Parts: sequence; C-alpha cells; structure tokens
Amino acid sequence: MNTPFPVSVAVVLTCYNRSEKTAACLRALADQATQLAGRCTLRVIVTDDGSTDGTREMLASGFPQATVIAGDGNLFWAGGMRAAFGHALNEGHDFYLWINDDVELFPNCLQVLLDTHDAQATATGKGSLVVGSMCNAQGQFTYGGMVRAGPGWVRRYVQIQPGNSPLPCDTMNGNCVLISRAAAAVLGNMDAVYRHGIGDMDYGLRATQAGIPIWVMPGYAGRCTHDHRIEGSYLDRTLPLAVRWKKITSPKGLAPRAWLTYCRRHAGWLWPLHWAWPYTKVIWTSVAYRLALSNKSGA
Repeated sequence: MNTPFPVSVAVVLTCYNRSEKTAACLRALADQATQLAGRCTLRVIVTDDGSTDGTREMLASGFPQATVIAGDGNLFWAGGMRAAFGHALNEGHDFYLWINDDVELFPNCLQVLLDTHDAQATATGKGSLVVGSMCNAQGQFTYGGMVRAGPGWVRRYVQIQPGNSPLPCDTMNGNCVLISRAAAAVLGNMDAVYRHGIGDMDYGLRATQAGIPIWVMPGYAGRCTHDHRIEGSYLDRTLPLAVRWKKITSPKGLAPRAWLTYCRRHAGWLWPLHWAWPYTKVIWTSVAYRLALSNKSGA
C-alpha cells in the first residue's frame, strides 16, 4: 500500500437480533486485523439497536475491544450506521469501513480494498470510495457497485459484476464500502432523513456529484445472502392493498419523506413522477390483481 503505515481503519456496523451472524462478521474482521498487523489498526464501532437475543452480551464477552452504541430498536439500518459512523468521524481515522453484520469477509479483502484505493488515489489525486462486491454461498453476485442504466429520463441504476481490475461506478449498496478520510471530510455522515434503506445509494450519488470517484475492487470481498425478497414485501401483489401500503410507507419500504429527498436530489427534473411511481404502482397492481381474481372466480 502507498498509504503510510500503520493506517487507522474504523469499522462501523449496526446489528439487531442476529447474534450468530454478527459474531461471524466480527471474527472475520479480527482475522483481517491479524493479517494486517503492523500495517493497519482496526477500530470497531457497533450500534446494537436494542437486540433481545443476547447480542449485547455476546459483544461484551467476545469482542470487548469494540465500542458498542445502544439503540432503542427504532434506528433501523441507516440510523444505526449513522450513529456508529458519526462516532467514528468524531474520532478521526484514515479510513472508514461500512460493513453489514451479515457479511463474512474473505481473507485479504481489506488489503485489496486499501490497495485499490491507493492505486486510484495515485492516479487521480483524490480521495475515494471503494466498494467490495458480495456473493452468496453459490458464488453468485448479490450486492456491490451500481452504474446508471442508460441516458433516459428515468434515473435507474443497475448493479455491476466485479472484474479483475478496479471498475468505476456511480453509487453502491452499503454492505462493504471503504471511505477515505478525504472523501469523508467532504461528504460527512449519511443523511438523517434516511432511516433504513436508500441512504447508501444517496451517499454514493452525493460522492459522484462532488467529483469523488467510486471504485469496485477486483473480485469479491465477502459472502452475503441477498435478502430482499418480493414475497411478503410491498411488491407482493397477493397481499391486501392496505398491507402493501403500510409496508411501502414504512421505514423498511419507501418512506415518503426519505424517498422524496432522494428523488429531488437524484431523479432529474421529472422527479415528481419518479417519486409517485412506486406508490401508484402498488395501488394499480393491487386493483388489477383483485380484478383478475374476481374475473377468474366468476368465470
């Protein structure tokens, strides 16, 4: 690495009632620290958002070196990450590593993340964000960097597979992201309007707008199962409209105020249509599904 040794990396994550997964994530991080001994120091900051499954006790006994921030169960992902990231920013570090607590990092991935940053920083003279792509147990891509899909009026982003060399992207999922001190100084923390999702994509797009490059590191950084299922979500048209509406307007769906902020910032001049479309689609598909069922039963 070109960054002077030792570099300080603050690892920030949030957890809720996934004690075993959180422990596996932190054990993999400890292995990274061992591999980079003398070259990198890890400072782990965890938000435990009111877990009731023994997570707090597990952290205290198994990872006493970690700083644990207590939540009340209402922070959700973005709120929990913002609490941990804010604590780390106040301390000041060379790098900040966002990590999901259900991610199990592969050996040497932190080394690759840091090397990717150094190689691109040397070329551009700027701080950067480096995304670590995720795969499932079968080796299939699940989360990572995103690029804008085409020049049309709809601002849509698609995920990209990692390659054998760093790839530029426009934004990212927040499962594994290395943020340099220089980038963090410009971007600050995740916006408080986001309670669960969207905050990571907003952060990446703000970086792109600020001229801060985002790179996808070569290869996969770790394993993480894709957990955004249609069944049981607001996209599930078999659910009653009232249930779907409650889900889409909840913090884990597309909470209207958070979605409004995102669309106004990133969806171009037709942002009102972009904002209204998901809610309109829920109503329309629910009505169409019920009409289809009615016609089928009456046939």
